[in-house]
Amino acid sequence: MGFASKLQQANALAGAAGLMSNKPPGASYGAQGGYGVAQSQSSPYGAPQQSQYGQQSGQGQYGAPQGQGQYGQQTNPYGGAQQQSGQYGQQQGQQYGQQGQQASQYGQQQPGQGYGAPPVPGGRPGQQPYGQQPGQYGQQQGQYGQQQGQYGQQQGQYGQQPGQYGQQPGAQGAYGQQQQYGQPQGGAPGAGGVNAQYITQLLSQCVRDQHLEAFYPPQALDPIAQRIVQSGALQQLSSNWKLPVELASDLVKIALFDVVILIDDSGSMAFEQNGERIEDLKMILSKIAFACSLFDHDGIQVRFLNSQLQGNNINSEQAALQLVGQVKFSGLTPLGTSLDQKILQPLLLGPARANALQKPLLVIAITDGAPAGESTDKIIQVITNANHELQRSRYGPDAVSYQLSQVGNDKSAQKFLSSLDDNPNIGQLIDQTMDYEYEQEQMKQKTGEDLSPEMWLMKLLLGPIDTSYDSKDETNAPPRRY
Repeated sequence: MGFASKLQQANALAGAAGLMSNKPPGASYGAQGGYGVAQSQSSPYGAPQQSQYGQQSGQGQYGAPQGQGQYGQQTNPYGGAQQQSGQYGQQQGQQYGQQGQQASQYGQQQPGQGYGAPPVPGGRPGQQPYGQQPGQYGQQQGQYGQQQGQYGQQQGQYGQQPGQYGQQPGAQGAYGQQQQYGQPQGGAPGAGGVNAQYITQLLSQCVRDQHLEAFYPPQALDPIAQRIVQSGALQQLSSNWKLPVELASDLVKIALFDVVILIDDSGSMAFEQNGERIEDLKMILSKIAFACSLFDHDGIQVRFLNSQLQGNNINSEQAALQLVGQVKFSGLTPLGTSLDQKILQPLLLGPARANALQKPLLVIAITDGAPAGESTDKIIQVITNANHELQRSRYGPDAVSYQLSQVGNDKSAQKFLSSLDDNPNIGQLIDQTMDYEYEQEQMKQKTGEDLSPEMWLMKLLLGPIDTSYDSKDETNAPPRRY
């Protein structure tokens, strides 16, 4: 049973469960130990245990202020002021999505340092922003809730960093388990809507994590957050994907990127597994188009390995399916060549050379096999060359993020994608996601829990742009089997 069939089955089961209980849609599956779901929690999706609805054990009324918050501090995402909670990033009841050792407030500057400096060359997790010294932008503050002086004044010793931004507290658990990653600290999830300040915090976290300061000065994030809140995008996504709002909110980060999909339209997609791979592709593409259109009205761009057909501004599931329906699946798999000629040169490097690149790119390649019709090293060469050129630009190497995702059960494809992930030259520049059934099997073996199709989709979208989603299968992952 392929991904499309699994997703349809999961939706049917979730719908049936919703008729028999008062749980919100999606609360039944993926609730224990799924991708990124905290353990030792009885509430769905790692939500904190509550004494009364909307209240956390040992806390006052939900949403009630717990002391005065400072400018730029994390707040309750549902409108209440954030309580002081010891060290910044320390978990209270292990709320879902919290991260330990978070960075300081977004936009905090040290003397003489501009906020929007480009990122570090080769910049990936744990590096200081491009052109800045340790202890500048992204420096951690002292005790969470500690009152600052003037905005931008550093906390504690200059250059002190108790931990890397986005780093999880302590060691990670088993494969697919983390100490509640992805979201900045906020109050317990509730039934109300997410406020704009919380969305801004999620976006600013992504800017720091991915070194996107060259694209997004602090003042650029508030309008994006306001638009997301006013559109009701999170509520629509939560309903469509059957996810709690507090979990779906991680996906607001894709609003910062132009998403480009590179689709494998080779012959093997049609004649292997009785065409199941094409059905899986259609389902994945339609779900991506739906989610991305909620946060970026321009939609997604779609290119094919062989066909010259282009999909521009695809902003609905129907448009995505209609586009794929026009393609004849035939030919080979020139993955690196098509990536370079159809995406990197015209959509990334060309605009970067002209100082006209408006947003960073998130490139998602969906393929069923290893390259054919070109050297297997071609894609390594293409990604490496793009990385070197971006390092010399004002945008920095994080102007592009890559996801290489497999459909189908081809063992050579699994081995090839794993080799890219392990490659010393590009391994830190890409994320790779195996076929859903493979990832589900690995999750089951390691944790004893099922991987929901929606969480697999979240990993596919967020793995390249959120180190907490990427790192979850890099640490304590089971040995690969082919």
